[in-house]
Formats: sequence, C-alpha cells, structure tokens
Amino acid sequence: MKLPRSFFLAGLALACAWPALLHAADAAKSAAGYWEGTIALQNAELPMRLELVARDAGAWTGTIDIPRQGIRAFALAGIKVDGDAVAFALPGIPGDPHFAGKLASDGATITGDLTQGEGSMPVRLERKTKPAATADENAVPAKGAAGQGLAGKWRGSIKPLPAVELRLDLEVKADAAGKFTGDLISLDQGSSRLPVGTFTEKDGAVQFDVPRVNGSFSGKLNADGSELAGDWSQGPNTTPLVFKRLAAKS
Repeated sequence: MKLPRSFFLAGLALACAWPALLHAADAAKSAAGYWEGTIALQNAELPMRLELVARDAGAWTGTIDIPRQGIRAFALAGIKVDGDAVAFALPGIPGDPHFAGKLASDGATITGDLTQGEGSMPVRLERKTKPAATADENAVPAKGAAGQGLAGKWRGSIKPLPAVELRLDLEVKADAAGKFTGDLISLDQGSSRLPVGTFTEKDGAVQFDVPRVNGSFSGKLNADGSELAGDWSQGPNTTPLVFKRLAAKS
C-alpha cells in the first residue's frame, strides 16, 4: 500500500522528535535536579532541600539546605553518582556528615542514610520543581534603622560554624518605670520564643540572659542606636553577635 506523502512527513517529524523525548526521559531518571524531603531524627524530622547539577566529564556540583540547622546553600563535596547510587559529603561540619543512597528506578525519589559520627539518620527526598527565587524575609539587614534606647525589634545572627548561620530576633519592651522585658526568637529553628530573664542597660552597655538555653549576651549600642554589637555566650562557647534595629512598620 502506498502511503500519502503527508503521512510520511508526519512520521518523519515524529521520528525526529524521539531523541528529544528519550533525552527528557533519561533526564528524569538522573540524580540531577532539585529535591525536597526530610531527615528523620528520633523524635522529629528536619526539612531538607538538595540540588545536584551534572557537569562535563562526569563531574557533579551541588548544594544543600537544612534551614533549622542554619545551613543554607551549603556547597557539597565528594559527590558521586554511579548508576542509581548517590553519595555526597558536608565538609567542615563536626562528625563528618555524609550521605549514601539510591535513586528510584522511576527517578522520582532518592532514599538513603545521612551518617554523622556514630549515628545514622534515614533520608527521603522527592523530585520537585525548583521554586522561583524570592526575597528572604528573615534576612539580617545590612544596616539597622537609627533609634533611641533599647526598646524595639532587633535582628542578628550567630555563626557557630563558618557555613552555619542561625538568625535571631530580639524583641524588647519597656514599661512606664523603664524596666525592660523581652524575647529572643530563633528564626531558623521554628521561631520559638525564649523569654529573656534579666536586662541591664547603662550608658549604652547592654546585658541580658536567656535561662532556658543557658545563654547570655553582652554588648553596646552604637552612637545612632542602629546597632547593638557584642558577644553571645552559651555554655563554654562565645561567638560575636550584632543586632540591627528593624524599622518600625507603618
């Protein structure tokens, strides 16, 4: 039977499209892409985001976010993808955390274990569409708003490790007698409120403690009242902490 010319051209167009369709299917079964999931702890789960990028000559790059641990856009090392086996490490973090897992046959999930020190935690990730970049509402401003006194809202961050940043809000109120009360809020750890125990302020020198976490701050207001710079101490550890005054919302 002789086929119409139009049928032949349509068949040729479909044949030409097959390589692209196959390429897309292969890509979906690759570890490359954006992933979201959780790290299972004993009594809780830590949200986790992962992005893996395949480079030339079999090389890989990638980043990981574990927001509640203050880890954002953390560059991975030792990324290895061999068939369905996926592995990577988080360099410079105590306990040498590293992941080993497998890509599902349909390319939709990655499951495995994150090992740190002598512990191992199950991880499950699902392939997702990477969301569009948006402004981070919890970012620490480059410059604080000028103001007077200690009362107001402040934001700063501590870096217990070079690649780890935990952002903190400090909310301070003053009563009619000038006595201060307030809360410290850990923005990256569920925004839980930690009541401040005692405040002292004299000639711009400020001290307060947070009994619930055995922490304390000692610092000084700058000339225009836009910054409160000092040190945060918790247990045996001390790290710099600079609060920036947040502008009052209209």
